[in-house]
Amino acid sequence: MQWRARLIVNGAIATAIAANVLWACGTSPENTDGGTDASDAALDRKTLPDVSVDSDAAVTGPAHLADTGLYSDFSSRTLAPGIITYVPRYPLWSDGADKKRYLLLPPSTKIDTTDIDNWAFPIGTKVWKEFDVGTTVVETRLLWKVNDTEWWEVAYAWTADGTDAVAEPDGGVNALGTTHDIPSQQDCNACHSNVRDVLIGVSALQLGATDGDGTLAKLAAAGVLTTNPSSSTFDVPGTGATKDALGYLHGNCGQCHNSDWAAPALQNQTAMRLRLSVKDAVAETTPVYKTATCLVMKHLVPPNVTLALVPGSPVESGIAARMSRRDPNQMPPVCTKAVDDAGVATVSAWIASIDGGTNPCDASAD
Repeated sequence: MQWRARLIVNGAIATAIAANVLWACGTSPENTDGGTDASDAALDRKTLPDVSVDSDAAVTGPAHLADTGLYSDFSSRTLAPGIITYVPRYPLWSDGADKKRYLLLPPSTKIDTTDIDNWAFPIGTKVWKEFDVGTTVVETRLLWKVNDTEWWEVAYAWTADGTDAVAEPDGGVNALGTTHDIPSQQDCNACHSNVRDVLIGVSALQLGATDGDGTLAKLAAAGVLTTNPSSSTFDVPGTGATKDALGYLHGNCGQCHNSDWAAPALQNQTAMRLRLSVKDAVAETTPVYKTATCLVMKHLVPPNVTLALVPGSPVESGIAARMSRRDPNQMPPVCTKAVDDAGVATVSAWIASIDGGTNPCDASAD
């Protein structure tokens, strides 16, 4: 079996992506990239070479987390020089797991921030995300830009004694006896395939919030941004539940529901835009309000929810309804088996606060 990185050409996905991805973490969908099927003989991951690129764009990567460059000393978990820790203001819900995030830029390189909302990263960029369930470290995911068009995306599963973490391209379920599932490479691709250059939480809005950890200012001060932002802080518009809900939707849904929704891979997706820009200053004029309000969804949410956002009515709004369930109609569609009750409450409170008048989505009321 050959592991393949995701291929990107001019910011668009070149490898086919299912139109309505409903893979569950830990499953192994049928191979569609032309490589050897996952049912082939078991892979001896301990003998995999370091990253290499051949003529047909296939890439492989380190079999062990210890060899990825995260640590200068793996046994003591000493981080390598140059590692940047960061915390996105609106993190992706991961069934309550604790997460640690690490970024490494190659020496003398810069992030292309010409478009402040859509960063492009230098070749060699690496980002890791460690998942802890209680006191158990279960996995560490790696995204590594290996050339202009490809990223190596894989999760490393930790052993029970914590002495090793081994790449699992096909993912796994209930890691180390927890309820946490490790994503396959296809699962990674499902979430990271619809933004300019793979990374989701490394952005001006996520790292520059006024109540964030100040990473945006640190990156600017370090001289690693091609264009320094007009401010070291950016905030989500609105106050209270509105601000919290828009930020939550940006961090949890905007990686797919964004301005690229019309791409061929997303044609089966409801055309609402939940990703924010640093330029958004007024909540009511954001794409969220403009595109989701009274929008007829492409997928009925049983028993009878048909509209994405009904002002004043969370129970009639598909956004809240899909967040509230864990089945083929759920959102996010992958890598979560538990409803984020706090997130649902936040989004529902926001929807309830929107004054749409009587019968807000009834065209005959105009």
